[in-house]
Amino acid sequence: MAEKYLDYSGTDLLWRKIIKLLNKKIDSVTNSDDSIQITNNREIAVKISQSEDNLLQLKPGQGLYVKAPDKMHKLTFGSDKNYVYDGSEDVTVPVYGGKYDE
Repeated sequence: MAEKYLDYSGTDLLWRKIIKLLNKKIDSVTNSDDSIQITNNREIAVKISQSEDNLLQLKPGQGLYVKAPDKMHKLTFGSDKNYVYDGSEDVTVPVYGGKYDE
């Protein structure tokens, strides 16, 4: 089985392409709205609402996370039986497969 290796010029070309890719940088960035704050044309910060209703929060050293709501809403439906969906488990809703009288 013949093995193939890069020769000196091939290795040099590959190395120059890697260096070129690594040396690319973004000179400046801009925000699309007021929720992102840009300083020095390159430092990015996120503004997070301090409202109690906001589920998005920032934990220092850990990053962004979504806070679970204190109370889950539930959906109740059914005619002869009540089926409740509160998000904690799967619920199967029976569907009437019979015929309707006209």
